[in-house]
Amino acid sequence: MAADYDKRSLIQWLRAEMARAAGRAYPRLDLDALDLDSLRELQRLLRDLDAERRMAVQRARMMPWRMP
Repeated sequence: MAADYDKRSLIQWLRAEMARAAGRAYPRLDLDALDLDSLRELQRLLRDLDAERRMAVQRARMMPWRMP
């Protein structure tokens, strides 16, 4: 039962994070078909992408004259 709750809450987090990051929802993406380990990897991917975006913004603010 706890695994079902973990999976459901993780799916809710992933949907909210994807909507925040992309500005729209992806209702046709069937996250329920993925197992818990795959969902956690997807969560890690989204967190890594967000960290990369934040680091790029920080670098651009610190050194706006440099090209990537």
